[in-house]
Amino acid sequence: MKTIKTVLGPIAPDELGFTDIHDHVWKSGGMEVLEDSDFKIDSIERSHQELLRFSAAGGKSLIDMQPLGVGRGIEEMKQIVQGTGVHLIAITGFHRGALYDKAHFVYKYSKEQIKKIVYSEVREGIEINDFCGPFTVHSDVLPGLIKCGTSYYKITPLEQKLLEVVAEVSAETGIPIGTHTHYGTMGYEQAQILIRNGALPDKIMIGHLDRNADLEYHKKVLSMGVYVQYDCVARVKYHPVSDTMMLIKKLSELGYADRIMIGGDWGRSSYLQAYGGEPGLEFIPRHMPLMMKEYGIDENIIHKIFIENPKRFLAY
Repeated sequence: MKTIKTVLGPIAPDELGFTDIHDHVWKSGGMEVLEDSDFKIDSIERSHQELLRFSAAGGKSLIDMQPLGVGRGIEEMKQIVQGTGVHLIAITGFHRGALYDKAHFVYKYSKEQIKKIVYSEVREGIEINDFCGPFTVHSDVLPGLIKCGTSYYKITPLEQKLLEVVAEVSAETGIPIGTHTHYGTMGYEQAQILIRNGALPDKIMIGHLDRNADLEYHKKVLSMGVYVQYDCVARVKYHPVSDTMMLIKKLSELGYADRIMIGGDWGRSSYLQAYGGEPGLEFIPRHMPLMMKEYGIDENIIHKIFIENPKRFLAY
């Protein structure tokens, strides 16, 4: 039977409930943090409190989208989620190339070597030190998703290699794929590469796509049979909320409501209430459904986006 892998163990898809498909509760290192300390989210107690707020607002499940080698903390996540009632999902895979120092193994190892590393996480559990060595210690947590990412309007040779790794691991294991697009670019190309290398379209979610709020481009990406992930729902520095709402309305009218999912991607401490920021993890469950109704989005579509689509996509 297919299950959804969480930090505290597998669950049945019907247990998933209201889902924030992309967010962050722990980020202790990596190039982002080195370049800007606002990206650091490294207090077990504060992140625990943030998850409690998420739960109190009606949130049931959340994916922490921090992948291998950029500050992921699986042992910390196990502590953060305890007693919150939230199904926290950890991931494997990689971010866009610019977030890895040139000394990192992703630049040095062959595609087959990297594939063995990722495959071991999917089958044996997430490695507690992100393969920093010299010893390998797998946790008892299986990843619920595998990630890959690309740069702004380009796919570097490293990113091409990692896309192929992710596609092949997904094809062999069934684990779903979530991608990082930089400002919503290269999503169509990501889908092409992933599918060409064996990934199933209904196990691919193209991320951050509403940061490029071009309806025709979204239709082109969705024509590949993949999911799209929207997370630009309260960041007017990119564009107004109405752009994302109009995308959801128009794409739903075209029959794509079963291919849309939403996350907050509050990946800075200044976005999290327990760290003194706003709007917090509670924003998605507390405010998004109400906002969507105000924009005329039907309750059935809201239910699909936050409950039905995630449980179908994440089960493997």
